[in-house]
Amino acid sequence: MIRAGRAHLVRTLADLAAAAGKTPKSFSNQKLHKLPGHPEPISSPRARVLLWDSEQVDAFRAGRKVPALPAQDSHEDLLDRNEAAELAGVEPRSWDRYANLPGMQPRPEPVEVAGVEHWQRGDILDWLTARPGPGSSPGRPTGRRDTAPRASNPARAAQLLELQPDITAAAAAAQLGVTADTAQRALARARATAVHQLLQEHPGLTAEDIHDRLGYPLWAAQRALKAAQNTS
Repeated sequence: MIRAGRAHLVRTLADLAAAAGKTPKSFSNQKLHKLPGHPEPISSPRARVLLWDSEQVDAFRAGRKVPALPAQDSHEDLLDRNEAAELAGVEPRSWDRYANLPGMQPRPEPVEVAGVEHWQRGDILDWLTARPGPGSSPGRPTGRRDTAPRASNPARAAQLLELQPDITAAAAAAQLGVTADTAQRALARARATAVHQLLQEHPGLTAEDIHDRLGYPLWAAQRALKAAQNTS
């Protein structure tokens, strides 16, 4: 993450290479950013673009002790895609979907630093407080019939799948306020609809492709694909 107030100190691999008088390819091939004692990237371990703090890098190049970064979390810290998803308690691809998810409060606006999108910690925390999420629905009281209008179940199930593609019927039932059987049917219908729409743009997709693209468990992807093909 980029600690509060340090966005102007962010450097990319290309910046490090230029400072060393080398091309990015040569710098990377020689693994000069992995020399003993070289500062670790400030980006998350799975980040697509690695970033460093120039105060640390400059100290290393000058032979000085590398200063430690601030350890205290701040609402103004900037988190990359993976870190934002972790704070929100979802997978990165689910975090990506929050950008344009209909019927839900959109995720916070990103801040671009060195060509990489980041989100302010405080904005994410405020968003988590405001958005509907697991536990926000009281569910169905024991012994009661479905409390939600049946016609709305598939659309609401589709929203849940956007948030958590591998959600179980029991978890969906608690959030939709319906029985597990009703939730299972709603999830199946929502998955089939999503797969049908996907096949319109990408005919010939396999269940494995659908699993990779939509995040559904493989068994669910197989059933949804079969159902979508039967309605074509």
